Amino acid sequence: MAESALREEIETFLYQESALLDRWQLREWHALFTPDGEYLIATPGIEDPDNASPQQVLFLVADDQERLAQRIERLLDRTAHVEYPRSKTRHFVTNVLYESSATGDVTAHANLLVFRTKGDDTTYFPCHVHYRLIRDKSTLRIREKRCVIDTNSLAAQGKMSIIL
Repeated sequence: MAESALREEIETFLYQESALLDRWQLREWHALFTPDGEYLIATPGIEDPDNASPQQVLFLVADDQERLAQRIERLLDRTAHVEYPRSKTRHFVTNVLYESSATGDVTAHANLLVFRTKGDDTTYFPCHVHYRLIRDKSTLRIREKRCVIDTNSLAAQGKMSIIL
């Protein structure tokens, strides 16, 4: 695949992922993952969050597919008072860099800024994100999404009740 076409495919994939999250289409977002996919959010302040393992240090979120499916169902349930009514979110993806392998798999890195508005309060989550993407036939799928929040704590945000 030509370099510019691959860049466009990766960026379009990340923008479409963000759009699904902003529209709260969480089941469709979940379908972007491989069966062995993981969704990770490193705890702010841990040492080397880009390479840390959730088996060795505490992560805010370390979901395999089963746990991620459960998280999504809880968030979509009207009895989930923390997100009902749902927050409004906006995911801004920038500075996308990537490396591809001979098999078509891709490691992508991006900056991410997520705004969450709930009632009259707006909070933000500045992050950088690492993706391990695999090619499944003609499309990309997420094997791992690792979010690293670029703050020292979540004191200003209060809670993590959305998908980054």
